[in-house]
Amino acid sequence: MLKTIRYVAAIGALSAAAGCANFDVTNPNQPTLDDLLANPTRAKLSAAATGLFSRSRSEITSFIWRVGSMGREGINLAGNNQPDYQEPYFGPLSPSGFGGALWQSRFGLIRDANTYIDALSRSGDLTADEKAVAQAMAETLKALAFMYIVETRAKLGAPVDVGRAIDAAPATFVTEDSVYGYAIGLLTDANAKLQAKSLTAFPFPLPPGYTGFDTPPTFSKFVSALIAKANVLRATAGCGGPCYTAALNALSASFIDASDPSQLQKGVYFDFSNAPSDQGNDLSEPLDGVRYFADSLILYQKAQRNGATPDLRLTSKTAAATASTPQSIARVDITGTLKFTRYFTNGESDPAHQIPIIKNEELILLRAEARYLTGNTAGGLSDLNFVRVNSGGLAPIATLANNAAFINALLYEREFSLLWEQGTTWIDARRFNLLNTIPLGVTGGSVPARMPIPAAECSARSLSGTCNPLGS
Repeated sequence: MLKTIRYVAAIGALSAAAGCANFDVTNPNQPTLDDLLANPTRAKLSAAATGLFSRSRSEITSFIWRVGSMGREGINLAGNNQPDYQEPYFGPLSPSGFGGALWQSRFGLIRDANTYIDALSRSGDLTADEKAVAQAMAETLKALAFMYIVETRAKLGAPVDVGRAIDAAPATFVTEDSVYGYAIGLLTDANAKLQAKSLTAFPFPLPPGYTGFDTPPTFSKFVSALIAKANVLRATAGCGGPCYTAALNALSASFIDASDPSQLQKGVYFDFSNAPSDQGNDLSEPLDGVRYFADSLILYQKAQRNGATPDLRLTSKTAAATASTPQSIARVDITGTLKFTRYFTNGESDPAHQIPIIKNEELILLRAEARYLTGNTAGGLSDLNFVRVNSGGLAPIATLANNAAFINALLYEREFSLLWEQGTTWIDARRFNLLNTIPLGVTGGSVPARMPIPAAECSARSLSGTCNPLGS
């Protein structure tokens, strides 16, 4: 990681000024980074924890629309920065623009988490058990950040040794498998800390999106869910069966529930608000908005039907645009006629609408994948059909000819279950070497294989050209 990013202190994220939506913590001192380390009181550490939760959601809306556009789920047609919006459809992705995004904010969060853990070790206000569960929280958010980073860079890898001295050389890149392994290691250590202690509360409040997972024992179920997801993603990065087995073990300790259809949306969420000092969910815009649109032609061509009714996951998450003039941008043969309503409340756009980090519906599909591809084809198909029937309103699949047929069915269910939530379509196509199955959607278009390393990171390491740190 670049030196400047390692020591740029996100002091705002370490103070209550960076509070989460509807999540106010009084902090009259607003500690600076140095003050936090020099005098890590209970109040200051609580405010810093609030800052970590707040920063963990940074750029998540950008992640969704950027990665989602590469998978042709939707598109940003605002048009005020056309090259940035055209790149995911035509390429190449610029390491200084679209392609170099979704990097610095994640490493900023990682740096803040490292500082928080350092401050914990110096505190005389918290008990040893409180320090342990607080560190577990920070390790979990660090791991989540690394997962977002490697999901976009894949075989390019990423640096993980970013807690070093500020005058050290930029950290070395490690492989995609090693990044997932590092994240899993953080999560595993976090889970051990959470399970070893008998505490029933954290020494800080958690955001509303963690309701139901806001004590050390219940937070552990969230951590287990992330361990499962990281292992499934790592499995298709080369680990294979052992990682699928590890995922199944983690899922058994998570909050997965494939018995009650009403629990499909249960999970942990990022919070937002429309307060002046807070971050809003800008993916939620009215039907006459001019930025984000569903790729209607591609999505409706893909959507399966139960009789004459398209997949309920598509019809419930989109609606016709109402702008007087359909939106478009130069060179892109897509007209904005269909809007996402995924983040509406009571039929209206809602900048305070939560965005899922991980939910039960995804866990069931992760288990479907791990089960089927380790030989439990009946269990895998059962999980797939539970989501397909109860979320999509579609008839169950009776049988699948082989693993390839299962993967195609899985990717369909994952696309519509997680539509416009985490760039799933592109990430899945890439990890199964199926990028060529994503419709181009435009004349002369292309689908990027990965997002590049930011130009500043390349320059710091004296890398040029395509800047593939690991030569991949």
